[in-house]
Amino acid sequence: MFNVLMFSKAFALFTAVALIIYALTPTGIDVLLKLLAFAVGSAILTPFVYPHLRGVRKGDAVRVVLSEQKLPFNLFYRHSEAVAISNGRIGGVIRIAFENGSEEDGVVVSYAGMLRPAEVKILRKEIRVV
Repeated sequence: MFNVLMFSKAFALFTAVALIIYALTPTGIDVLLKLLAFAVGSAILTPFVYPHLRGVRKGDAVRVVLSEQKLPFNLFYRHSEAVAISNGRIGGVIRIAFENGSEEDGVVVSYAGMLRPAEVKILRKEIRVV
């Protein structure tokens, strides 16, 4: 998901580095403005790049895609929320836990985006007969 906290931490870090570089080098105000512009741009890109570097980790919320509609555009998915209980990357198999306590294996389809958690497809669904 788009993490505002991650953006604010990256903004503070990159701005601090820009100010330290400016303080340590004998340059003009134009260099400071360029460094600050670079810091802001890097902070904006961080929430998009970070999920690909990090992958899916234990404890992350994941969206389990149950079925996709066969439309030219897939706006609506049937899905369920779960929590990853193992680490993984796209194409890798991870173990996920549902709210009711059941666990399943799933394949990571996509990483977290701006407004959505990572997506996982179930490998096999156990059918329990009562």
